[in-house]
Amino acid sequence: MVDGSYDAVVVGCGGAGAATTWWLACDGARVLAIDRFEAGHTRGSSHGTERIVRLASPDPVYVELARESLTMWHDLDAAHDGALLRTVGGVDTGFDSELDQVARGCDAGGVPYEWLDAATAGQQFPGLGFRSRALVQRDAGCVNADAAVDAFERTARSRGAEIHRSETATRIVPHRTGVDVTSDRGEYRAGAVVVTTGAWAHATLAGVVPLPPITVTQEQVAFFRPRAGFSFPTFIDRREISCYGLPTPSGLIKVAEHCTGPVVDPDNRTGELEPRTWRRLLEWVRQNVPGVDPEPIGHNTCLYASAPDEDFVIDQVGRVTVGVGLGGHGFKFLPVLGRRLAGLATGTPWPQNPFGLERRARVHDRPGHK
Repeated sequence: MVDGSYDAVVVGCGGAGAATTWWLACDGARVLAIDRFEAGHTRGSSHGTERIVRLASPDPVYVELARESLTMWHDLDAAHDGALLRTVGGVDTGFDSELDQVARGCDAGGVPYEWLDAATAGQQFPGLGFRSRALVQRDAGCVNADAAVDAFERTARSRGAEIHRSETATRIVPHRTGVDVTSDRGEYRAGAVVVTTGAWAHATLAGVVPLPPITVTQEQVAFFRPRAGFSFPTFIDRREISCYGLPTPSGLIKVAEHCTGPVVDPDNRTGELEPRTWRRLLEWVRQNVPGVDPEPIGHNTCLYASAPDEDFVIDQVGRVTVGVGLGGHGFKFLPVLGRRLAGLATGTPWPQNPFGLERRARVHDRPGHK
């Protein structure tokens, strides 16, 4: 028995799915979103209170997406009483070759930035240690991930969207006139389906859409208490192992390595820290972040689900739209990616889509945004 007919069903309601549901509902579509987990769960990639939003990137495509997204983040923040976004500036350090690539990406995208020598950077950002020049982009900041996902969902519901939590999609069957979606709680018919299941993408789309390999890694983050009198921008150190950090809404500093975690099964991961990587991160903080107490006061883990080229996988095959492979750097772009995914599902193409299943290699922006 079919329980309902919709313009679109969204399978997976983390950040990407919530943003897509929001756009579909705001565009007047009858939409159902299904997620196998409860709201606010910590099993995937979208939980927590902090993500970096930044414009600085070596790739002009990402710069343009970031510019468009940041405008939308500001609009969303204003609509939710300033609860989503904080502008604190962003600092990039590391290999000169990578910093020069970032500068060229900013130049191509018309993004303002500054070069500071180590001494001047240390004066402006005394919580960080500088051994060489820094690239500073003042528009960068932080978005509250939990609050953003909740805002997407609440707005979507207010526009008529149905969101079913703790419900698992078990089968997707495209046909000539639409798509049938079966879950452990019902059967649904829709004109289109959007799959944004992150680490569970291959399991969801097996036999439906041929995806590139999506590697799932468990990444770990540490939280530090800033010393009295220090405030922090977001910061990224671009070296052999890239590290990043940002202030949290609670006043702590979150720091992590980018994409160095072990490959895991998302349904059978322990959440335990990997000792060698953990020790290396703590030593990096001791050497490079003098403005915090070097003993962490907490830690957490999350999943990256990444394609081999580290680019997103956003495309449409028949009536099935996919938005996966966002691991480590997708959250900052969610307002735009949600709009693109909603558009694909309802018949609006993405001209020159850089993230299709058939795409050319791109400049990689290694550091993430968690």
